[in-house]
Amino acid sequence: MAQRDFILRMIEQIGQMLIALRRQILRQSGESGDVEQRFRAVASHAGLDFDLIRRADVDTLVLLAPPQIDPSRCWALAELLYLDGLNEEAHGQLEQARASWQKAVRLYALIQPAGALLVGWPEAADRIADIAARLEALETDPAA
Repeated sequence: MAQRDFILRMIEQIGQMLIALRRQILRQSGESGDVEQRFRAVASHAGLDFDLIRRADVDTLVLLAPPQIDPSRCWALAELLYLDGLNEEAHGQLEQARASWQKAVRLYALIQPAGALLVGWPEAADRIADIAARLEALETDPAA
């Protein structure tokens, strides 16, 4: 029971870190280096390496956080990639944003039947729909 409580607290902490990171990205507050550092801190807290996450293909990412074994870790990985896409888009790095979002969609799809893992976390289907709209906007934007 104590181990389960510890794990739930860790998941909640990661969730709070992701929420704060999302707010910072959407407000475009802080230096880009600060955002990168926060990405690395969240990933490290989840036992992941952010640089590896960016470079890895989806199949490798699934090995890092298998959804059938650890859906919360898979969610954190997908959310990191979603936020990375938002950050890259905000800085005009559209190809990198597209790549992160495509990986995130694949990971969210793996956990979608479970819905939201914690209260306050969005449904996987909602994130997939948001990413689809963002990817479509990139395709229809002549500047992209």
